[in-house]
Amino acid sequence: MKTTRQHIMGLLRRLGSQSEIYKYITYIAYSMIVGVFSGLGAILFHFLLDEMRILFEPENMSRIFSVEKWSIALVPVAGGIIIASMNRAFPGIAKKRGVTSVIKSILLNNGLIPLKETVFHLLAPIISIGTGVPLGPEGPAAKIGSGIGSFMCQVFRLSPADMKMYTAAGAGAAIAAVFNAPIAGVFFGIEVILLNDIRNKQLGGFVIASVIASLTSRAMLGDSPVISIPAYRFPSLADYPVFIILGVMCGIVSLAFFFVSRAYGNLLDKKLRVTNPYLRLLPLCVVFGLVLICCDEIFGLGYNTMSRVINGQFSGERAAVLLALKIVFIALFLRSGAHGGLFAPALGIGVLGGFVTSAALNAAFGLHTDPVVCSLASMGGVLAGINSIPLTSIMLVFELTNDYRIVPPLMLVSVISYLSVLYVNKGSVYALELHEEGVNVSRYADHNLLSRIKVGELMRKDYEAVPKTMGFRELMPVLIDSQYNDVFVVDGDNRLEGVISIRDIRKALLDSDIADILIAMDMASPAPSVTGDDTVSAAVMKLDEYDIENIPVIDSHESGIILGMITRHDIMRAYNRLLESGIRVKL
Repeated sequence: MKTTRQHIMGLLRRLGSQSEIYKYITYIAYSMIVGVFSGLGAILFHFLLDEMRILFEPENMSRIFSVEKWSIALVPVAGGIIIASMNRAFPGIAKKRGVTSVIKSILLNNGLIPLKETVFHLLAPIISIGTGVPLGPEGPAAKIGSGIGSFMCQVFRLSPADMKMYTAAGAGAAIAAVFNAPIAGVFFGIEVILLNDIRNKQLGGFVIASVIASLTSRAMLGDSPVISIPAYRFPSLADYPVFIILGVMCGIVSLAFFFVSRAYGNLLDKKLRVTNPYLRLLPLCVVFGLVLICCDEIFGLGYNTMSRVINGQFSGERAAVLLALKIVFIALFLRSGAHGGLFAPALGIGVLGGFVTSAALNAAFGLHTDPVVCSLASMGGVLAGINSIPLTSIMLVFELTNDYRIVPPLMLVSVISYLSVLYVNKGSVYALELHEEGVNVSRYADHNLLSRIKVGELMRKDYEAVPKTMGFRELMPVLIDSQYNDVFVVDGDNRLEGVISIRDIRKALLDSDIADILIAMDMASPAPSVTGDDTVSAAVMKLDEYDIENIPVIDSHESGIILGMITRHDIMRAYNRLLESGIRVKL
């Protein structure tokens, strides 16, 4: 009998290893699915946006519709009316825009994003940007990609932990597809969506999804860069003082953007108290339309303008005017309810700022700095400053240029700009935005907040436990009827021996001979535990470490006698109650 049992246990170990292989295969498959569909979502977004551009860009509109140049002023007004109507019809969904809403869904709702929210944020940015608003496609693309990842998890009924991972991976994959930059997509997901808190499994999902999304984009849209970059002079050691100045300039420009945004937000929300979406957006659209008549380079995405600046087709004075206009209108449109992202606008501001700074330094001090290099380095600098993403900025510009020579000055400018903004603002842009909404996103913020609660306060006593000698046939009904999908295994003194879940017994179901002689202890997995005096933050750390939803509560770590259990669902409910009661943790 002993030999037979040893044989059976060896078989179970082999089945367990096969189960691990199955997990890895499904993990890769799901990551690839997220990558493909996030890529397709980004491609659809790109296609519709490009069709709008073909119709309404100033040089195209006058040719296609045979209208006077002044008629371009009507385009943003028409778009503003549509967007304001959408914001009024769906106010709750309209507020959940951009990257911030994705972070909130992952932090507070396990990555759950309703499909209607994804569809809304596919259409609204196309109308906004397509009718001239100078915002970018990446924020909406991240929203679309994360929504696709979340929807896939809902269809396949994956665990909350998987939903969080694939929702985040979808956002990174969409960024990879939009910019044809898979490495930047991975870093975007890590730096922004997960707030630099990543584990090995998540990293694999990000890489696979981003690569597949980028390949999907390349297959359907080609491999041409979004910006035309001419040949430039390799920067010498003597140029690096200029790059330090550029880094400071990028930080100042980023802070100027935040100043304008906050000032206008205070004007609308606190002084004028304008809540009507038409009154918030339409006056700005009218002013913007009038400006377009004499300065149509600020229309829409602005990739063509960026290419023209880098290729020396603008004077320094004209570039300075465009720089000021872009900073002001981008900040105002975001506060007024328009839909779009900040990556492309930040790149455009960076190009203009670098070009103006290079021209000014060359004229004032007789220098010979290459305006192309300064523009490229400043792209990363402003992107890092405005979006608090130094690593993503470096990798994105590197992948856009495909030239390693630009990396050293790019790194210097990006880091100086990022640190300047971080020092003045006392936090990253996403952390500050979420903090204003009552959500603390520092890495240990949730744990600090939950350390106020003891496990005993949330402990449930309706747990299900079985003796370790219970036979498999008796165990099955208990598992099937379990409301928590987990059953704890205990000895005769009610000491915790392990845990069994439905997924642990799948293999045994295939062989009736094995099932007849198995007992509960044969199938039990080691179970982490907490005591009633432990903080809830300690329980969360163990739930995350073991990727489980429930954890047993014992009277002490010495005796191991089980008293109850605590669930992730109950922890999230307690966390939300703390937020609603006004308790906040300082950044």
